[in-house]
Amino acid sequence: MHDVAVQEYNQELHVEQHLEVDEKMSLSAAHALVTQLESDIRREIPEISTILTHIESEPATIERPASLERDRQLEVRLRRAAQAFPEILDIHEVFVTRAHNNGADRIQVNCHCTLPDDLPMSKVHEIITALENAFKLDCPEVSRLLIHPEPATDNRR
Repeated sequence: MHDVAVQEYNQELHVEQHLEVDEKMSLSAAHALVTQLESDIRREIPEISTILTHIESEPATIERPASLERDRQLEVRLRRAAQAFPEILDIHEVFVTRAHNNGADRIQVNCHCTLPDDLPMSKVHEIITALENAFKLDCPEVSRLLIHPEPATDNRR
């Protein structure tokens, strides 16, 4: 699942989301999966009025060594960018995904970032945003960097 958006119109919540399924899955099976997912979401969050799920296929691909090496290089560059921020204690669980949309390679990097427990969220957000900007300047081929901040005393979830 990706590109989840929630809007409020007339005091009602409306969700839009994209769900990638195996390219060999039939439409009826994919639709049944989405119907169950939407039902589960509505049960958990009854304030949601509508959910629109864009179902798309994700080609089953096997990563080639050259692709894996490029991913490792992105991780090295992310860690280098993080060194500019003394508050960042650790970068871990770096995960690089590639999606092929309309012939273009879309790269997303996800990671966990350890920061001091007592750092105020305003500062956490400021640091993470600055890291995102620095990394994307160094790696313009990356379309999105998603950082999960964690306190030093609980940095493995």
